[in-house]
Amino acid sequence: MPGPAFILATDLEPTAAAWSQAEAAAAALRGFAERALGVDARVELARLPARAPDETGDFQLSRVVDRVADAGAPVVFVLPSPFELNVWQRATLGEELAAARRRHVGIAVHHDAVDAAHPLLVDGLTDVILKALDARRLAPSQVGLLLVADGQGDPSSRADSYRLMRLLWEQLGMRRGDVGFIRHAQPFLRDVLGRCVREPFQWLLLPQCQWDGGLCDYARVMLDDHKREHPQATDWLMVDPPGDHPAIRAWLERRLLNLWQEKRASQAVRLPSARSLPEPAPAAVWSAEGWVPAAKAVVAPRLACLARARESASLAKILAQLLPPSEIYLVKATWHGYAQGTYTGASALDLLLGALPGRAVVIEGHTSSRNVGLDGMPIDWDGDARRHRGWIRRQDVEFLRRTGLADVLERHGAQYLNVTEAWWDGACAPADEVQAALGDLTLENPELAGFVPSTLLERRGCPLISFARFKGPTRLGVSNLFGLIPHPLRTAWHGPDVRCFASVCCDLARIYGAFFPLFGCVEAFDSAVRWNRKGLYRSRWGNYDLVLTDGLFTLSRGLVGADLLASRLQGQDVHRSGFFDVVRDRLGWSSEAAETPLPGAIQASLA
Repeated sequence: MPGPAFILATDLEPTAAAWSQAEAAAAALRGFAERALGVDARVELARLPARAPDETGDFQLSRVVDRVADAGAPVVFVLPSPFELNVWQRATLGEELAAARRRHVGIAVHHDAVDAAHPLLVDGLTDVILKALDARRLAPSQVGLLLVADGQGDPSSRADSYRLMRLLWEQLGMRRGDVGFIRHAQPFLRDVLGRCVREPFQWLLLPQCQWDGGLCDYARVMLDDHKREHPQATDWLMVDPPGDHPAIRAWLERRLLNLWQEKRASQAVRLPSARSLPEPAPAAVWSAEGWVPAAKAVVAPRLACLARARESASLAKILAQLLPPSEIYLVKATWHGYAQGTYTGASALDLLLGALPGRAVVIEGHTSSRNVGLDGMPIDWDGDARRHRGWIRRQDVEFLRRTGLADVLERHGAQYLNVTEAWWDGACAPADEVQAALGDLTLENPELAGFVPSTLLERRGCPLISFARFKGPTRLGVSNLFGLIPHPLRTAWHGPDVRCFASVCCDLARIYGAFFPLFGCVEAFDSAVRWNRKGLYRSRWGNYDLVLTDGLFTLSRGLVGADLLASRLQGQDVHRSGFFDVVRDRLGWSSEAAETPLPGAIQASLA
């Protein structure tokens, strides 16, 4: 499915020589959007004419919005690219976008304002001036700066031109600074040139625009007329606009990201009423071309799938195509703390356990973050946690009670096995036995072989499901096994970088894979975590938002396929990830999961 569309609204005419450069800049912006957002994006050029009679044809802003909306774009962002907008352009922008919103009710249309004094824009213009002065071997302190602007906007836009001139003048240390307008009388460019000629130094004219066009043409004519009347101004120069300067490109990229993030932030805090919520989507499996009803979908040949289900009966039909029948299923939950939406909640566990055809044994370990208050007891989690075992166990019971997970376990007759308690009891299998089961497979962290509870090996051959959350491109099913290290504080195994962390997780997958067939299930049944420094929710890893979903999950035989699908949905390029580089080397790969087309609307909301 198509991703978001970004429209660059320029004041260039399609017949202008710079139009092809603007098209190349739009193509580069598209590449940036796809890399930064992790979704397929579309970038189009549109005309924002400076005059009412201008005929824009197929590049009229409303027509471009219609075109991308008809192509299926779920959201449209408009970025006006002129460095100043006149009154007509502002009115046209508002009217055409308002009309587009009425025509396309189901599509969100957003736009931003132009900050003429943005630091990146100032940097780009500063570089243009310095290069022009350097070519003539002139120092900035020898030259006056005359900013040439259109001036047909409102008073605030003309004030912005003065602010931009002042910033450039101060940053460069130029001798003098002034502003001249070509379509406003106070001050008119010709009059300003007349004042400047009385100064005993040269002047540099800088047009307030990105591309060579009408503003530059007017300024050149006035400057040429002035030079003919005043021979002492022969050496005055007018610099070319910055065009696709790297700083201007970065200015547009920053605005693109800001628009995207603001839209996402507003989504996160907007809670729809029960009356406005759409009907739950029926259970279905993604086929790379569209959603196929669960009853008709064939999952088994693919070994990995993206699907959605809101009821246990529907989920059971999808699970049955990959999970083998068994009396016992091991389920590795994600229970690291109380941060809302980041752990396996009661509703998600209830949905899964209700869909399994056998009883479940839920496995997890103690963790230092799953506690409420220390009762005045400072605990050395790295070396002294076992001495406070009773208090820690009570915290574990309290976590299950507060979150409603204890009720879910009781309702489904599920057993809960805490691997930390087994390790503290000395009830782990001998490391030699585990190493023997691995055969020729090697571990980069051999001490992990001593952490497997013996009682689990009594259930050798039972399916083990890594039941993870959508909470980041690499914090998925493979990394969920990290919680099987029984130490309550696992900092020593995080290592200095993500590759070291990945090697530990892959070692655990090899260990448990030697005894149990592994399956990955990464769920966002109700919501998915999207990390955001300004997010509504707070955890020890930072702020985040929760994006509402509709029964979404990924499933695979083995852990890799489900992780690849879930990671790509969250904006990760899995071919350029240190974590997945290690996974590929240690656990193998799923080319289909890494390449198959995914629904653009979901990627746009989760990435």
